[in-house]
Amino acid sequence: MKNLMSATGLVVVLVLFLGFNLFTGAALTSARLDMTENRLYTLSQGTKNVLDALEEPITLKFYFSKGLAQQAPGIVSYAQRVEELLGEYEAESRGKLALEVKDPEPFSDTEDEAVASGLKGVPATSAGDMLYFGLVGTNSTDGTEVVEFFQDSREEFLEYDLTRLVHNLAKPKKKVVGILTALPLDGDPMARFTNPRAPNDPWFILEYLRQSFDVRMLPAGSETFDADLDVLVVVHPQNLSKRTQWAVDQHVMKGGKALVFVDPMFEEQQVPEDPSNPMAGMMADRASDLADLLGAWGLEMNKDEVAADKDLALKVQWQTGPIEYVVWWSARGDKDTLSKDDLTTAEIDQLNFATTGVLKKKDGATTTIAPLVTTTKSSMRVPKSKLQFGPNPPELLESFQSEDAAQVVAARVSGPAKSAFPDGRPAKDDGSEEPPAESVADSAGINVVVVADVDVLTDRLWVRVQNFFGQKVAVPQADNATFVSNTVDNLAGSTDLISLRSRGRSIRPFDVVADMRKEAEAKFRVRQKELEAKLKDAEAKIAELQANKDASSALILSPEQEAEIARFRDERVKTRKELRNVKRELEKDIKGLKASLVLVNAALVPLLVAIAGVLAWRLRQKKMMEARSSARRG
Repeated sequence: MKNLMSATGLVVVLVLFLGFNLFTGAALTSARLDMTENRLYTLSQGTKNVLDALEEPITLKFYFSKGLAQQAPGIVSYAQRVEELLGEYEAESRGKLALEVKDPEPFSDTEDEAVASGLKGVPATSAGDMLYFGLVGTNSTDGTEVVEFFQDSREEFLEYDLTRLVHNLAKPKKKVVGILTALPLDGDPMARFTNPRAPNDPWFILEYLRQSFDVRMLPAGSETFDADLDVLVVVHPQNLSKRTQWAVDQHVMKGGKALVFVDPMFEEQQVPEDPSNPMAGMMADRASDLADLLGAWGLEMNKDEVAADKDLALKVQWQTGPIEYVVWWSARGDKDTLSKDDLTTAEIDQLNFATTGVLKKKDGATTTIAPLVTTTKSSMRVPKSKLQFGPNPPELLESFQSEDAAQVVAARVSGPAKSAFPDGRPAKDDGSEEPPAESVADSAGINVVVVADVDVLTDRLWVRVQNFFGQKVAVPQADNATFVSNTVDNLAGSTDLISLRSRGRSIRPFDVVADMRKEAEAKFRVRQKELEAKLKDAEAKIAELQANKDASSALILSPEQEAEIARFRDERVKTRKELRNVKRELEKDIKGLKASLVLVNAALVPLLVAIAGVLAWRLRQKKMMEARSSARRG
């Protein structure tokens, strides 16, 4: 009887277990506990704000060729992630957003609908069947936004892409951003005729801004700006006329927002080539500083020096192999070089810079200067003259002497300020008469962000371009565009998308492994120098012995030479063995670390969950027993 009851109990437990799993699988499909460092699987507050502010219905049609995708498990997994996240959007919108999931099978009406909506298919079979994996969003006023094809390389930006799409449908009128520059940000088709090596494609930073803003390119000599301009972006204002500077000054003094990029040495600036003077390119002026305006805003920048950082230096390929180039460096959130108090940089991971300037608060400034980006204390200011005739990473690294102070590279300027043009608009160069212009001399509060680098905007520092079925696709390698877009968003008064663009990456570097490799590389360099020194000593010794021989026997190795060569060969073999041991120990340590991580993820975490479950069960049993005892006593 006892055995029967035991068997019956096991059956009951099994039935309950299966029932519980079926129930949770059907009723709790979206329930999860997000324990990732950056809460990558939880809708950010910015997304919730956008969904709460919806005033008209929005429809999202998610197209995914499920049947054709079965041969590509990676796509199936990512599609499930996209569909689940879209489900979260629908649930959070409280009926304001409707999600439709469609399977565009080959030669179906749904496939025709996907093609007509602008989705891009990719070949999935030898017969030419196309796989679709995209999204079409519509609002009640015929507005349409499309994700042509979800690429897994942008998975870490998935929430941003989706929320931007919803935001654009909810608020079709974009903020107006005016860009004042003489640089060919929008591409220069004529560049190849004047300089074959000059790039002529639009900068991806401009394409990135156009996704969210109404971008207007302003003539470099503008003397007035449109009244509906939300943010003025000034890029590399080299040789800007006084009247254009006055227009910028008045835009800021009247309450307009501005984002300004200046640079002591803009490396990618194209300068005219002079065949008769090969040094002309090296000696060309590549600096911009807007000294008068910066001074009025409470800042100054010495355009004869650039910032260098040994701890944050980026590696470049050199004649002797990879080496740190201290004037190219990467500001990182985990190194406390990005402000945690400002929304534009609070959660950004990495910004790449090249030959930046150093910003300082001017004596007597009335404004508040809040650093956004700084170097570490392991930094120094390098005279620009050291870089005038080309880079020399080894020399800069060897001569590096830390100033034990962080250098400010980007800063927010706010508070009361005076105009840089107290006498009003400068007169025309020809001295002709013109009607007087309204000029504001004092402002109770300006709002400007200044960045002492222009290279930060160039493609090479933040993006890798891939060819995706004939189309150029930008895959970000750093958060440079995110920083610029965040700043423009913030200055324009919109904060809903800030948290999305600052969510961080799902793939994070293994800092411990990186430090281990860095230490091993340092050991390799030391041993390599020792080997080279021994080689030179041996060669010198052989040459000395050879010089002491007479001409008749000069081509015959003496016993001393043979012994010296044999000694060197033995030393070389020994040194190489030591180098292999260093590498072997490095790989051993890394494998040990990986094994520990696998153990933690595969065994320790499930064990902790199991222990927690047992404890919860025991606690529940204890409470039930106490309740029964109380009932009996009652």
